[in-house]
Amino acid sequence: MDTPNEPDTSKNTSELRKEALELCEFIKKVRVEANLGPVIKSKRSFSLIAEAADTDDDESRGKRQQLQQDQAETDAAAQAAAKEAEAKKELIAEKRHQFFRRLSSFSPRFYYRKRPFTALECAKYGWRDTHLVGKKDAKTCILQCDDCQGKMFVITFDPNSENPKVKEITNIYKESLISCHAETCQWRNGPDADVVYNFPIQSLEDGVNRLQGSAFSFIFTQNRLKSKISKDTSTNQDGNKLIPPLQHPLEDLTYSRVCALGVHFQQQRQEIGEPIDTHTVYAAYLLSLFGWRLLSDMVPGIRCDLCCSKRGFHQVKQGEKLNVLKEHKEYCPWVNPETADVYSPNVHYSNRDRKICGYEWMVDLVAIEYSLITRGKFLSLSAREATDEKRNELKQKMYKANELLKLWDSYSSGSSSNSTSSSTNASNNQQQQQQQQQ
Repeated sequence: MDTPNEPDTSKNTSELRKEALELCEFIKKVRVEANLGPVIKSKRSFSLIAEAADTDDDESRGKRQQLQQDQAETDAAAQAAAKEAEAKKELIAEKRHQFFRRLSSFSPRFYYRKRPFTALECAKYGWRDTHLVGKKDAKTCILQCDDCQGKMFVITFDPNSENPKVKEITNIYKESLISCHAETCQWRNGPDADVVYNFPIQSLEDGVNRLQGSAFSFIFTQNRLKSKISKDTSTNQDGNKLIPPLQHPLEDLTYSRVCALGVHFQQQRQEIGEPIDTHTVYAAYLLSLFGWRLLSDMVPGIRCDLCCSKRGFHQVKQGEKLNVLKEHKEYCPWVNPETADVYSPNVHYSNRDRKICGYEWMVDLVAIEYSLITRGKFLSLSAREATDEKRNELKQKMYKANELLKLWDSYSSGSSSNSTSSSTNASNNQQQQQQQQQ
């Protein structure tokens, strides 16, 4: 039975260890003679290394925690600012809603008679119309504040009179806009600065969209009513709901531009070849130019979002014209330059420093857009899918024309080669016949 060679293995191991020790001693000796110093420096103890590692971990951990804390504080501040901005936006929207709610409450009984102040001034100071009248005088309107429940009785008189007593009464009424509120009422501090009453359109693009959108709603409703009337020939109950004749202060050149622009926009919306009712288009864009929107689908008419004026087409008497300017309240930004607080969008306008009203701003917009369209349709603000479709249609026609030209070229080249080969064959046959005769 064989046994492992263990004595030889141990002998080899001891010899290798001895040789290694001798080699280390030789290296040390050489380095000492060469003044190189020891190969391995003194090692730190494991306790010192562990302590240093713990110290580094504590510092990095502290920095990381500080960074996380700073980031959390920044995120929290940003979220708080966003919530505050959103809350302020909602608050301003609610204040604006309440303001127009008060403004729209004033009845024709109030603003069709001369008063010491306008409905706009009353709404700014927190007053609304109760639609109640005084017991002694039916012309006296009763206003109320919903916050403090204060009331104010407003009589009828001309505040522009030169009579000193009338001026004194007018001043008393002006002061009563504040003094008739309770001591603790917020309206004692005056109008709310967050609610701004002016012309809302600020850019040319918004103006074009507003002009087109309002006009299209009138055109759509008008066409629907005309179709209904044409189908039901037995009765003409909806005839008085159509747009009546309109009266406007525009010059002939300006009016022609509005009409041309309306037809151009309508052609972009309709399919090619579809007939356009130009009379309806002219009336719709004229109403839109003066700030009017469709009153209702069921009750066609006009309404203004700024002065809260409204009137149904059925209310216009036979033979009467609807005045698109005077239907607004006198303080409406569409007709009043002071409340509108806007300037001409035309940068080359000579009187650009003069304030203009809303419809004048739209007239300048029409002039700019009309000029762009006459120069090139693709440069105008209203260039949309219709222009792209026309461009694609032209490309398709050009492509088909090129294909036809290629086909014609191939056909003409083929026919010419055939004629050449036939003439060659005929000449060869003629030469063979001559040789045979010879």
